[in-house]
Amino acid sequence: MPTVSVPKPTNEQPSPQTTESLKATLVNQSSGVLTLVRSASALPWVQAPPSTINPGQSGTFISPGDFSNAANGYVMYATPNGETFSLEWAIPAVGKNNITWQTTSGLSAQESGSLDGWNVSAAWVIS
Repeated sequence: MPTVSVPKPTNEQPSPQTTESLKATLVNQSSGVLTLVRSASALPWVQAPPSTINPGQSGTFISPGDFSNAANGYVMYATPNGETFSLEWAIPAVGKNNITWQTTSGLSAQESGSLDGWNVSAAWVIS
């Protein structure tokens, strides 16, 4: 289960104009459809997670935040065989970004993208 805790850039300071968000793209390279089991975002989704992601396809969601409300939430997807991928995040105005993902036996996930800053955009390839 990878867990990352990434400090904010030192050349920028948080302010009430700072927004926090996670734009996540999930790429399904498994042999089965990934079906959304559960999800939550502290603030209403800018773009909700897709209910299914077919093999060879990708799905994107955006979880917003603001200076007084960290972007945080979670998603969990499952294959028809019951294997799961879950992603949990917290992107506060002040403090480190905390992002955790895990898979059950039979799946793996690799992250790419930058996990620092206030507006994180990253992808996870699930196979």
